Amino acid sequence: MLLTATPEQLGRESHYARLRLLDPNRFPDFNSFVEEEEHYEPIAQAVEELFSDVQLSSKTLDLLGKLLTDTGASFLQMIEKTELHSSENIDARTNLIDQLLDYHGTGRVLFRNTRATIKGFPGRELYAYSLSLPQEYRSLYTDLSNRDMDEDEIKFLLCPESLYQREGNKHWEKIDPRISWLIEKLKLLKEKKVLVICAHAGTAIDISKLLRKKEGMHAAAFHEGLSLIERDRAAAYFADEHEGSQVLICSEIGSEGRNFQFAHHLVLFDLPLNPDLLEQRIGRLDRIGQRQTINIHVPYIEETPQAVMFKWYEEGLGAFMETCQAGQSVYEQIETELHADFLANKITQELIHKTGKIHQQLNDAMHKGRDRLLEYSSCRPAIAEALKDKAIKEDNNTILPDYMDLVFDCFGINTEFHSESSYILNPGERMLSSFPGLTDEGMSITYSRETALVHEDRQYLTWEHPMVGFAMDMVLSSELGNATVCTLKHESINPEASPGTLLMEALYVLEPVDKIDVQSSRYLPPTTIRIMLDEHGNRLSLENNIINENQAKVAPEIVKEIIKMKADVIRMLLDKSRNLAEEESPELKQQAAERTHDILQKEVDRLEHMRKVNSNVRPEEIEHFRDQLQVTSELIASASIRLDALRIIITI
Repeated sequence: MLLTATPEQLGRESHYARLRLLDPNRFPDFNSFVEEEEHYEPIAQAVEELFSDVQLSSKTLDLLGKLLTDTGASFLQMIEKTELHSSENIDARTNLIDQLLDYHGTGRVLFRNTRATIKGFPGRELYAYSLSLPQEYRSLYTDLSNRDMDEDEIKFLLCPESLYQREGNKHWEKIDPRISWLIEKLKLLKEKKVLVICAHAGTAIDISKLLRKKEGMHAAAFHEGLSLIERDRAAAYFADEHEGSQVLICSEIGSEGRNFQFAHHLVLFDLPLNPDLLEQRIGRLDRIGQRQTINIHVPYIEETPQAVMFKWYEEGLGAFMETCQAGQSVYEQIETELHADFLANKITQELIHKTGKIHQQLNDAMHKGRDRLLEYSSCRPAIAEALKDKAIKEDNNTILPDYMDLVFDCFGINTEFHSESSYILNPGERMLSSFPGLTDEGMSITYSRETALVHEDRQYLTWEHPMVGFAMDMVLSSELGNATVCTLKHESINPEASPGTLLMEALYVLEPVDKIDVQSSRYLPPTTIRIMLDEHGNRLSLENNIINENQAKVAPEIVKEIIKMKADVIRMLLDKSRNLAEEESPELKQQAAERTHDILQKEVDRLEHMRKVNSNVRPEEIEHFRDQLQVTSELIASASIRLDALRIIITI
């Protein structure tokens, strides 16, 4: 799997190269990839018309007539003969869209989501501050204006403090107008969290030291020179609402991949040359979990490349107010002209106009063809909404915290309250063995998604978290508790039941032999068969929770006496319980076999139909699912039961 937020940052060839690495059969050569993309545009337009609930154009009807299978043609007929916005029309459009995307879309190996598709992101507000050029900086830019420069040197032009220090000067913070501006802005935003991002670690360290010494502000520095633990501590300190720092000073590299969406004020102390880096900076705050408008503060020094870059971003790309997907491609096309304006310290209206025109053309191209079709294929609203509702329901489920409390108690792990929905785990003195994921130093956990988004130092425990999975494996694989003896008041079972009666509760597990490349447990997961018998072998319907709530422990020496006295009865009940479990297993295996056939045979049929209209479907894919169906069916048929746990109950 490859996950990227900037798939075409280095051009289409690089994007194609990564796709080919993932699936060389699906993406054999670059020219075929480009040609295939061009064919997607009319399909994307047809899908857009179907989504928009308008009368289909003759062009779209002609295209659909050529592309559709018999099933698709019936959906099209339903659309043509039913009224717009009727339930029949909407259902037919939805089914037709699904078939178009499946049979003629981009496939199931490449997905793309955009903000426009997902929605729910906050707005942005830009605040620009034009600052006067100090004389010390003016002389630097004058000396550099007639020199030929490569891109690395061009980047330095955007950071006057780095240029100043490179010439052997010290204490740039005493002459730079952005420093006094930043101090005043932080005072005005006294109660607000502020993230400051600059290009270099040295700048971040200098600003942090100055704020501490001159203003008494505890401004944490966050840069690549820190260890991972030190960065985590700085981020956690900044995130603390009550006792944390107001401001965090980050370097470019140090802030990569970090989430600070609890803050609403971003200061861009300088501007990057790469438009994608600008979007990454803003993305530290503008991401899922951000609840308020993001205030972007840009102090720039007039008559310098900073002013040129600001006006190019703002007037040419509009990159501060909206995400700029095509920014890097635009930059590559006007790079030489932009660098020339840097050296002149003034941007021309011609360049701004040209930038806007290229940007619009690239955006229009992105919203057609492959990218548009990818968006449709990647987010099906009905399915997405159902998954979202399921995720919200899981988040509100209190079973996991209760379960993990029991697990931590059983394995001797100390749990200490940290804050709402957050806890600190530490190895306890009675810890039986090492616990996966828990170090000697301990760890912080939370069961709240919102808390985890704000505090990256806390592990977000869900049923999918490795620690939870390992904990369940330890419980299930351990022999501790597999066999037990307890007493139960006879009134809990039946008021007429007599004391001294022996009952047996046996848990059998039906499971197939699993293979990694087959995953038969997907169709027949380990299934518990519970058998409850009385002393005479009669089956009982006594609920498990009744036993758990009313049982009492039995001393070990008495357990030995009971086992010795009732050994023959226990053996008889064990045989009886296994026979009953064996009788139940065929029905469970039959259900699993039917489920396997429904899923895998449907996939075989789907691919066979697709192959008739889409050459991208390879015979090997169809054979793969046929083989899976055969092997999985055989594994399910050979599934067997095993005794997993046994409880002997004596009524009193």
